[in-house]
Amino acid sequence: MNLTSARILIAGGETLAGAALVAEAKRRRLAATTLSAAETANWANATAIEKAIGAARPDVVFVAAGESGGIGLNRAHPARLMESNLRVALNILGAAAHLRVPHLLYLASSCCYPRDAAQPLRIESLLTGPFEPTNAAYSAAKLAGLVHCEAIRQEHGLAYFAAIPSTLYGPEDHFDPDHAHVASGLMVRMHEAREKNIPSISVWGTGKPRRDFLFSRDLADACFFLAERYEAPSGPINIGPDADLSIAEVAETVKQVVGYEGSLEFDASKPDGAPLKRLDASPLRAMGWQPKTDFAAGLRETYAAFLKLKR
Repeated sequence: MNLTSARILIAGGETLAGAALVAEAKRRRLAATTLSAAETANWANATAIEKAIGAARPDVVFVAAGESGGIGLNRAHPARLMESNLRVALNILGAAAHLRVPHLLYLASSCCYPRDAAQPLRIESLLTGPFEPTNAAYSAAKLAGLVHCEAIRQEHGLAYFAAIPSTLYGPEDHFDPDHAHVASGLMVRMHEAREKNIPSISVWGTGKPRRDFLFSRDLADACFFLAERYEAPSGPINIGPDADLSIAEVAETVKQVVGYEGSLEFDASKPDGAPLKRLDASPLRAMGWQPKTDFAAGLRETYAAFLKLKR
C-alpha cells in the first residue's frame, strides 16, 4: 500500500506510541486524522467510534490506543487497564471490520508473551504459557486484540495484523509518574531529585532484569514500513532493536543524561517483573528495516522534550 495517497486514522493519539505515529505522519506529510480516548469515553462508546471511523473513511487504521503503565500501575489498577484495552480490542477493531476498512495495524505488547518463554521471544511462543503475574490482566487484554486481528483476517479477509513492540521511550511521552514506563519514570524522578538535591533515589527491584528499548520514532517508522510492505500478513510481527539492557544499565544511563549525582538504591523487596524480555525481530530485519536511534541518543532527545515540557 502506498501511504502517500492513503487516508490514515490513528486511534490513540494521546499515548506515547500514538503521538509518535502522529508526529511521523506529519514529518512525512501524510493525510492522517486521530481518534482519542477522550472522544469515546475511554473507548467504551462503540457508536462514537464507528461514527468517527466512518466519517474518516480510512484506508488504514493504526491502533495505538488503551491505557498502559509500569509495574506500579498494573498492580494498583489491573481491572482498569484490562477494561480499557479490551474496549479497544472489541470496539475499534470491530467497527473497522464492520465498515470494511481494508488495512489495520494493531500495536500489541511484549507482555503478551508467556513469562517463561524462550528468549529471544518469537511469535511461535504466544499462547504457550502463563503471563508474568505483575501485569497479567493488561497482557490478556492486549493478547485479545492480537487474536481479534487474526479472527477478522480469517473471517472477513481483511488485512489486519498485530505488531509487538519492545519497551518504548521517547520525546512524545507525557512523563506522568502514574503511567510512566521504566526509562521515563526514572528520568522524572532523577530530575526532581537533582533539582531538590536529594542524595539518593530508590529503584524498584534488583536492577538485574533485562529489556530491549525501542525509541518512539523508530517504532513509528517501523509501523509505516510494515503498512506499506506487509500486505498479506501471516500473523503478528515483532518490532525491536538488536540489544537488551539491564534495568541497572538503564538507570545509570538515565542518570548520566539527567546529570544526577546522587546514588541509586535498588529495592529488592519490590517486584522485578519478567527476568528477561527481548524480542526476536529477525523477520522484520529480513524485510529490510533497521532501528536508527542509539539508546543514549534517544534518551537525550527524550530529556530535552521533558525539559521543554517543564518550562
